[in-house]
This record gives sequence, C-alpha cells and structure tokens, in this order.
Amino acid sequence: MSFGFIDILFLATVALLVFNGLRNGALFSIINLIGIPIAFGIVYFFGPRFTQLLAANGLSATPLISYIVLFFGSILILHIIGTVIRGVVQQIPVIGFGDALLGGVVGFIEAWLIWLILLLVLGSFLQNVQGTIQQGSRLVPGGLTIQVDQFRAWHDFYNEAITKSLFAQVNSFFIKQLPGLPQFPH
Repeated sequence: MSFGFIDILFLATVALLVFNGLRNGALFSIINLIGIPIAFGIVYFFGPRFTQLLAANGLSATPLISYIVLFFGSILILHIIGTVIRGVVQQIPVIGFGDALLGGVVGFIEAWLIWLILLLVLGSFLQNVQGTIQQGSRLVPGGLTIQVDQFRAWHDFYNEAITKSLFAQVNSFFIKQLPGLPQFPH
C-alpha cells in the first residue's frame, strides 16, 4: 500500500479535528456536527413562512436574505446550546475527561467523513462530466468552457491521487477509480 498527498492532507485534518474534539468535548462536537443538517432542515421547513412573514411586515426581504438569517440563526442558537452544555459537562471531573476523550474520537470521525465525502463528490462530478463528452469535441458540454485536454488532466490527476492513497485504498468500497477516457483527437 502506498502513501500519497491525500493521506498527508487527511492526517493534517485528523490532527486538527482530533485536537479540536479533545478541547471541545464530544457533546459540543456532535452538536456542531449535526448543527448544519438541522439548520438546513429548519431553512427548508420554515424558510417560505419566514419569507412571507418578513414580506407581510413591509420589509424588503428577498428569500435569500430570509434563508440566510434562518440558517445562521439556527447555527448560532445550536452553538450557544453546545457551549452551555460543554461548560456544564467540563465541571464534572470524570465525565468532563471522558467527554474530552470521546471528542477526539468524534474529531477523527469528522475528518474521515470530510475526506470521504469530498472524494465521493469529486469522483461523481468527474464521472458525470466524463459521460457527457462526445467523440470529436474539444470542449466539455454543459456550458463549462473546459477544454477536453484540461478535463483529461483533472481525470488523470484524480485517478493517480487515489491510486497512491492509503486512505482511498482503505475506503475502496466507496471511492472508485474513474474509467479511462476514450482517445479524442487533439
């Protein structure tokens, strides 16, 4: 098995997030981790009503502004709740120490998920774009003004990076190498 630059970046992410998890504790880390999906849910369910409320009061609020306020407001409220919980938990000697250790584990899981999702999304994007390239075309279709040669460089770099990555090999159930590109005329 080989060790590539993805592995170095993964280890740097692990170091930062494990340290952050040890410092903040598991409960605070989990609240922050689930805070983003919760905020998206709040925006999804309450965004239209909040926009109507602001518009009914004569405020010139666009949906974008109301959605941004809801999203960041939700994140802020969850962050405050997490800070209060962290303060209480850290005051309890044994539980505070256990929370800190579990926070390190949560940090590792966060780092793993970040890199797994990043590589999955990037691989999916490249594979979807690859499926749209037609024989004889010099540009990638879809309004992306990308030369096929540039896309080939991205494709080959991605494949080489995951081939040389221990992280990608360990997660090979999820992360797949892209199929080869057909030869296009230059």
